[in-house]
Amino acid sequence: MGQPSRQIIAASENDLKNNRLGLMSQTQIRALEQHISLFQARMARFVRRSVAVAAMITAVVVILSFVRVVLLPVAMMIEIAVISLMIYAAADFNRFVQQLALDRESETVRIVKGRTSRYAMRTHPLYTTLRVEVQNYKLLDAELSKQFAGGELYQLYVLPQSGVVIAAEKISEKRAYYLA
Repeated sequence: MGQPSRQIIAASENDLKNNRLGLMSQTQIRALEQHISLFQARMARFVRRSVAVAAMITAVVVILSFVRVVLLPVAMMIEIAVISLMIYAAADFNRFVQQLALDRESETVRIVKGRTSRYAMRTHPLYTTLRVEVQNYKLLDAELSKQFAGGELYQLYVLPQSGVVIAAEKISEKRAYYLA
């Protein structure tokens, strides 16, 4: 019987050697730095756009409240909702980028083994989730999620702060034969 083919996801052989030791390779560090700078640029654009949209909504609400189309308590609730959503989204983006920066500085990787599932609990504009056993991990590239087969056993190399999967390899299981 032939040797089963190994499936390696998002890594080279050199990357896996470093990851098995609990460290990130230099190519993975550079890729993470590129992701961080890309996310920081996206976050800056998001903050600029959200401030512009919030200012526009505020102007419309103020005009409608002066014209007496919208009552003042309703206008205040609309403003609180808009500002709360803007603050939540900006804080969420910022927290994720800070976690990635901490992971880049530590250059460490956590090793996780488990079976993957197609079920994901949360969608996010910056990452895609991958469910492994009872834990959700993050994938920065949405195309990577298609490479994971549901129910298969994988060894994942995860950044400890952010929970981002930077590499993975499929673990072949020995077939157990049971006597009937």
